[in-house]
Amino acid sequence: MNTKQTIDYLNKYKAEIIKKLSTDDWRHFRYYCRIKENFLNNNLDIKFKNDFCYFYAMNGPAGLNDSQKNEFFKLLSSKENDLEKILRILYEIPSNKGTHKLFLSFGTKLLHTIDKDLPIYDSYIASVLGLTNQVTGSFEVKIKNRIDIYSELKNNFEMLLANSEINVYLKNIRKEIAETTAISNFKWKDALVSDTKLLDSSLWALYDSLKKIEEVV
Repeated sequence: MNTKQTIDYLNKYKAEIIKKLSTDDWRHFRYYCRIKENFLNNNLDIKFKNDFCYFYAMNGPAGLNDSQKNEFFKLLSSKENDLEKILRILYEIPSNKGTHKLFLSFGTKLLHTIDKDLPIYDSYIASVLGLTNQVTGSFEVKIKNRIDIYSELKNNFEMLLANSEINVYLKNIRKEIAETTAISNFKWKDALVSDTKLLDSSLWALYDSLKKIEEVV
């Protein structure tokens, strides 16, 4: 990760980041806040699960089947916070095609729901931060790789959140979002969005801006 470049990009494309996050009357944060609020109230009903699956793209071919989802929500309900254990348990449940997969992204989304100060892994974040690629090989090689990638992600977030320029960026974008949402149908719930999540959302939204640069080049 190039910290200076990451900070420069976040500041340069802040307007585009806010625009992406505000799509469909702030759908990104509307779903996120609703999920966090219900989880904190221990309300893990069918509506919560449907919101979670939709927001975190758990439906569809790259997502989880019904058996995997049932186990996932059991782990979430019990507040399981060991990523390796989560990965191993979900790996044991075959897909509809009989294959097995390590769900690093979904595992970290589970962890973040329990602890808002833990970062989320996805392909956009991995690309923006230049994280180590996921590898193939034996099961133990793959699971060690996934755990190492998450450690790398956490270290990157720790470094970024300890940076004074990032803190200024987060303070400013938080203020701008609060001001912008004041005239929308979405009520911004500041306390539900940690700096970790705000940085995560910013990096996720930044991906589109960086892809446009690559396309032009």
